[in-house]
Amino acid sequence: MEYPHETSVLVLHAAAVADAVGAVVPCAGLATVAVQVFGTVTTATITFEGTIDGYTWTTVLGWNRTTGVKASTATAAGQWVFNVIGLTGFRANLDWTAGSINVVAKGSSIPITTLATAA
Repeated sequence: MEYPHETSVLVLHAAAVADAVGAVVPCAGLATVAVQVFGTVTTATITFEGTIDGYTWTTVLGWNRTTGVKASTATAAGQWVFNVIGLTGFRANLDWTAGSINVVAKGSSIPITTLATAA
């Protein structure tokens, strides 16, 4: 089944080896953004942020799909899911110390509650 407002995978960071803001996921029509962090994530912090006005960014709380823990930052490889209803943009800021880090995202019009409870 195809849903409206599905997006392709968007690269936020590609083999990053320095502090970086990264690409922005446009959130118009989206309910959820899934994020995957991979690569050599040794000593780095990825901070997940959202905006309504396009200028002011604040941290957003996401759900770690592996551990079930909610957090607004990541310090290891894994997958997270975020509720982006009402946001105009989503990004993942990188505070890098070591490693080569990749961050990709994919938006969906399906709410997190539907994804979490689907059989």
